[in-house]
Amino acid sequence: MVLQILLVISIILQLIAAGTAIKLMRETKYNFSWILFTVALTAMSLLRFGEYIQMVGSKELRLPPDFFVWIGVLTSLCFAVGVFYVRKIFTYINRLDIQRRLTERRILSTVLRTEEKERLRFSKELHDGLGPLLSSAKMSLSALSLDGADDKNREIVSNLDYVIDEAIRSLKEISNNLSPHVLNDFGLARAVSNFISRSMTLDAMKVNFETNLRSERFNTDVEVILYRVLCELINNSIKHSGGSRIGISLQYDGRRLTIDYSDNGRGFRPEAVLDTGMGLSNITSRVQSLKGTSTITSAPGEGMKAHIEINLHEEPWKKRK
Repeated sequence: MVLQILLVISIILQLIAAGTAIKLMRETKYNFSWILFTVALTAMSLLRFGEYIQMVGSKELRLPPDFFVWIGVLTSLCFAVGVFYVRKIFTYINRLDIQRRLTERRILSTVLRTEEKERLRFSKELHDGLGPLLSSAKMSLSALSLDGADDKNREIVSNLDYVIDEAIRSLKEISNNLSPHVLNDFGLARAVSNFISRSMTLDAMKVNFETNLRSERFNTDVEVILYRVLCELINNSIKHSGGSRIGISLQYDGRRLTIDYSDNGRGFRPEAVLDTGMGLSNITSRVQSLKGTSTITSAPGEGMKAHIEINLHEEPWKKRK
């Protein structure tokens, strides 16, 4: 009796497995090995069902011995051949995964390029549109004759001249942040050095920047993205770390660009802020768009370190001539 119950359970489970395999057949694009496994599972259900009939049926319902032999042979052949072809399923899954990652990378690269194009457009509009207007206003103000003006009017003109100067300075800073002209004209190392000089005038942190780059130029995407990454790291340290020192090493060995970044701030738990804070997910995404690797390590009270590596040996990141 117990054996009969177990046999019924076995038949039910195998029928469920066979039904599930049939439903998944479309998702596997009717892969031949999956079809063989489905047939084998169905055959095993028939085999168990035949055994059940043999156990509880009368002599008139008993199946011929050849039935079990043929079903067993069919099941064995399907499983054996299916195992040889199963690698095609894994190849297909790996191909889909590679295509997905390539698509995500292309989308991210397109988004970043579009972002930089918009930054450049805004920068030009500010520089070429609003800049001349402010310069004209300053020239007109300078042309005013203050002869006979009282002290109050002189103070108003002086304040207005100061406001216009500040507006022009802010405009240049905003335009440069949107699209750094030093990066476009002189390259990555000069642009990073210039950003550090501008940032440190407003903060007490000390930055040690070392690089072996001189006049080397790289693909525009590489230079822009690594510049944005370093700016993000520096800004994070200034705003959040509470430290006093930043160390940056930018090295090129003919094949790879490597960045080692560190600060002596309060530190944090990377897993707690990777997706939600301090722009770390943005940094990781930008590096991945260059097919690079990034490692960020930190702990409370131990500062923060980042290692970034970009392989420039193959397309599309060859050096700019």
